[in-house]
Amino acid sequence: MPPITMVFVLTGLAVFVQAMFFLGVGAGAAEGKKSPLVGAGWIALTAGIVDLIVGLYITVARPIEPDPSLLLAGLIAFYGLFFIALGVTEILDLDLRVVGNLAIPTALLPLAWLKFFAGSTTFTIILIWWVIAFLSITVTTYGKMQPKVLGIILMITAIFTFFLVPVLLVLGVTVP
Repeated sequence: MPPITMVFVLTGLAVFVQAMFFLGVGAGAAEGKKSPLVGAGWIALTAGIVDLIVGLYITVARPIEPDPSLLLAGLIAFYGLFFIALGVTEILDLDLRVVGNLAIPTALLPLAWLKFFAGSTTFTIILIWWVIAFLSITVTTYGKMQPKVLGIILMITAIFTFFLVPVLLVLGVTVP
């Protein structure tokens, strides 16, 4: 489970920083400095790259015979690509609506993994919550939802879907 823990912690940090920005905490640029969104972009880019590396590691480290963890690697790669695109978009100060468009398939297509998580209530709820979070990104980038609302959704996402799982695992708690 350690590679998955890395994904949860690093991606959770990226989501946390995005949440803080959209909540308006540290969102204004200091005089003569670039927007804090650029820094948030670097963190998102780093998380996306790590997600792809972990997905590749899971793929390569597994035996050749069929292994369900390969399905997990695909899901991790899915989110890794999103965070890479988000990071590059923020770093280069590009139009975030492209990320909003990418958030639509990133929200919906992973629902195909519901069967993969059928034995875990926690991971099933997380996957469904991510649908809400990613679709909220789309709605916000098109100006149909206030950024602070997205910030709240992203903060809930960071704390309850990314940080809670590795903390429970470290404490030896079985994740239902």
